[in-house]
Amino acid sequence: MEKMNEIRVRFAPSPTGFLHVGGARTAIFNWLFARNQNGKFLLRIEDTDPERSKSELSEQIIRSMDWLGMAPDEPIVYQALNIKRHKEVAYDLLKTGNAYYAFETAEELDEQRKQAQKNKVNFKYNRASLKLDEDTINKYLSEGKPYAIRFKVPEGVTEFNDIVHGKTSFNNSDVDDFVILRSDGSPVYMIAVVVDDHDMSITHIIRGDDHLSNTPKQILLYKAMGWEVPEFAHLPMILDEEKKKLSKRRSPVGVEDYNYKGYLPEAMFNFLTLLGFSPPLSSQERGQGGEVAAPEKIEIVSKDDLTKMFTFTRVNKSSSVFDMKKLNWINSEYIRSADTGKLIGIAKDSKYLIENGIDFSKFTDEYISSVITLMKERLNTLNDLYDFGGYFFIEPENFDEKGLVKYWNPELKPVFAEFLNILEQIESWKAGEIEEKLRIFAETKEIKAAQLIHILRLSTTGKTVSPGIFEVMEVLGKDKVTNRIKHFISSILTV
Repeated sequence: MEKMNEIRVRFAPSPTGFLHVGGARTAIFNWLFARNQNGKFLLRIEDTDPERSKSELSEQIIRSMDWLGMAPDEPIVYQALNIKRHKEVAYDLLKTGNAYYAFETAEELDEQRKQAQKNKVNFKYNRASLKLDEDTINKYLSEGKPYAIRFKVPEGVTEFNDIVHGKTSFNNSDVDDFVILRSDGSPVYMIAVVVDDHDMSITHIIRGDDHLSNTPKQILLYKAMGWEVPEFAHLPMILDEEKKKLSKRRSPVGVEDYNYKGYLPEAMFNFLTLLGFSPPLSSQERGQGGEVAAPEKIEIVSKDDLTKMFTFTRVNKSSSVFDMKKLNWINSEYIRSADTGKLIGIAKDSKYLIENGIDFSKFTDEYISSVITLMKERLNTLNDLYDFGGYFFIEPENFDEKGLVKYWNPELKPVFAEFLNILEQIESWKAGEIEEKLRIFAETKEIKAAQLIHILRLSTTGKTVSPGIFEVMEVLGKDKVTNRIKHFISSILTV
């Protein structure tokens, strides 16, 4: 067992769904705290629900964690493998008088709930089984009557100092005698998580504040077993832009969704960290010395810097808003500063780009690099390589209709065909020379260069918006450009 003075935290998702961005934020805060404190970050898959837990979802969670760069420091713990241990602790509590047999049937409990609803009061188990004498209990057990095991909540108040919210207290009278072992013999979440956290020597439990109501129950279990109680930190929720709970009906909420959409893991890590954490504004505050930084809010922070500056004193007590505009901006900044070779590797592995028909095997890394370099300033995500720059990899089949209406003039037909001949004679296929040839030609024809530029863009890209068209033409290469113009002439200009 590890020394208890070593900081040990865990992220404990259930494999009943994908890794939610809210869960990922929780994992990040655990990871940052562990790294900041030279502690250990652990991963536990809470797969004790056999009907809802799926192995493929466990794999998805692990993939998402790997994508964000948060591999655990020790082998992954699968909670289902510890069920025997969970049961042992439940019966230990029974032996010490901290728990008791409960023989009520599901139907009887349903009737109690209906009665509580009828009386307009919150349901609370009536402790009928606690009042049974020993002879009756033994009789029921010998008859094989089904039973659950309930924890006996003591009188008093349960208090703890939440690292985020401060002093927090619950009246034990408001806490029901909760089940720790079901009638089918399976342990419930409440006892499983306490046993596993204890056995893993977890010192700090950092989780969403939706678990706050579970905390007094878990503290009572720790105390009943005579175990050291860990510290707790409950993180506020992440809301969508309408200040509502994040929902996949309104926006993507799975981490893998953002991987698929072309976001960089470093950008996602940065963005999620800032949902509830405020970096210090000055370099001095950040432990780097030097002058005070500009007063504007810091948005781009590396994982290393986030690790150095992470402290719960800067974790917000209120909910944060998942701002897509901010995420796109942060991601675009990471793309601009990223090594092009790294971006090439990510692009080649992109399911989105592949599914949309980009076959990177047809292009050299040099060509892909030139495309990314030219597009960098316009990319919010790597998926924009297709959405806004697909013409670099796929021949455009159609031309923007509004652009044709706006920029095409039948009188340009012979002029544009003549300019094609000039393009075919250019030997040094560079943006500067292409532009010079066009402007000289436009001047000789007494037309505005812009007229030709708009048609060039339409004919080579199919679009009305692109990076500088001469730079685009240089990257595409002479053969692609001239062939596309010929296609444009034959399909559009003859109409």
